Amino acid sequence: MHQLFTPAARTTHRLRGALAAALLLLGGYQAQAQTGSVGIGTTSPAASAALEVRSTTQGLLLPRLTLAQRDALTASTTAPPVPGLLIYLTDSAPGLYAYDGTTWVRLGADNLGNHSATQTLNLNAQRLLGSVGSSLGDSTAQVELNASVGTQSAALITRSNFGAKYSRAILSGYGKLPEGTSTSNDYGIWATAYRGGGWAGFFSAGSTTTPLRWVGICQNPGYNGTGSAIRIVDGTQGAGKVLTSDASGYGKWQPLTSAGGDFNLGPYSLVGNGGTTGIDITSAGRVGINTATPYSQLANTATNIIGSEGTGGNPGSLAWAANQAGYAGMFYNANTATNATGLAVKIAATGTTAAFDVSQGTTQDAAGTTLLRVQGNGNVGIGVATANYKLDVNGQVRANNVAVTSDQRFKTNVQPLRSALASVLALRGVRYEWNALGVRHGGMAGAKQVGLLAQEVEKIYPELVSTDAEGYKAVNYAQLTPVLIEALKEQQAQITSLQARAATAEAAAAQATATLETFEARLRRLEATTGGQAQR
Repeated sequence: MHQLFTPAARTTHRLRGALAAALLLLGGYQAQAQTGSVGIGTTSPAASAALEVRSTTQGLLLPRLTLAQRDALTASTTAPPVPGLLIYLTDSAPGLYAYDGTTWVRLGADNLGNHSATQTLNLNAQRLLGSVGSSLGDSTAQVELNASVGTQSAALITRSNFGAKYSRAILSGYGKLPEGTSTSNDYGIWATAYRGGGWAGFFSAGSTTTPLRWVGICQNPGYNGTGSAIRIVDGTQGAGKVLTSDASGYGKWQPLTSAGGDFNLGPYSLVGNGGTTGIDITSAGRVGINTATPYSQLANTATNIIGSEGTGGNPGSLAWAANQAGYAGMFYNANTATNATGLAVKIAATGTTAAFDVSQGTTQDAAGTTLLRVQGNGNVGIGVATANYKLDVNGQVRANNVAVTSDQRFKTNVQPLRSALASVLALRGVRYEWNALGVRHGGMAGAKQVGLLAQEVEKIYPELVSTDAEGYKAVNYAQLTPVLIEALKEQQAQITSLQARAATAEAAAAQATATLETFEARLRRLEATTGGQAQR
């Protein structure tokens, strides 16, 4: 009587028969029954092995299945695979596979037993864990990834999905960054937050009671456009504050707001470009430029003054303005007090050193033509580079009233001018034109002039002639006025005397005429009485 078997059962039955026949043929290799172990190629199989096969020239050939056959085996309801079942897959991804009760696991190449993966390692919702009990060194890590290729790549990419949004972090790579350029570059960490309000980088320490300290980097603005490129929270943050550092590099939020908060420099200076000196502000509100002890409200040394305090200068208030059409800048003192003055310029030098100089030119760093110059010796020049008089003008002067100080109380050793008429008669008025030398000293080329010659005037009235430092002479025409007055008076005296003498002569002549007329009348009467025959 024959027993019926299913195809799978027949295969198992045949394997068992073949194995039994092999054991009978190789009885010399079979271990003692009481050990419970079977040995092929050995008489002493390991006690922990149900079957031990030993050979130096042959291997163990397991059942070989295609992917379709393995799938059919997996889907079988009569003889499904049991955990631990081994097969060799011949196509798709060939290799030795073991069934773990849920899926087929490839053995050998994918278990990293040779420390080199040949395909993508899928954690399948599991974790990659590891622990180290001793130091690995400062350049060795439990997980080390290297991407050494010539094209765009990354050593490690992590993505966290939530619906249609996800965040991404890339560690150590090369590629096109989202900073706006079209060229690739290296980067150490590239993190992206795709959800609105999410942070590309977030670092925290402590707990909510310490207080919580955290730093967020590059927040996604979301649909409402909020968020920040960086946020630092340590419990001292506040509106309008700035992050400062102490000598050790520890950062701290300090108040600085436009809504009423003060920025306290303390004992420090406001410097720039790596300098050591700059702007200092004292507790009294004085500002020093390159000095920690400003003399006044604004000063650049311990003695210089720019402000409303300090001996030697008290301008009250000073405002800068440049809103008047045509002017690059101007000074304006808005103080209306009785002691409010204008602009004061003071120098210690004397002589021809300029205290105030206004010139004209088109080159900023080159000397220009002098328009107005006030010198240290008090001389003022208009149109001259060096003023040799209190007012030295190169050109015409127009005025409708010039008053010259002449108070009797200011004068002593007063003497009358004598022989003024003779002195005036000795002077010589001339017509002339300025030569090249005269034009260089203020004369107008080609203009007809009337005047005196200083050298001739000096011989008669040296007081009216002055000589400058270059030896050139000038006549004080204004002081000729008293000379002309006295000359006119002398001439008038002469005229009066002559008039008196002429009057006396006229009276004498009139008297003689009257006497003669009397004689003539008497003679006519005499002739009339004698019949007109009297002889003379």
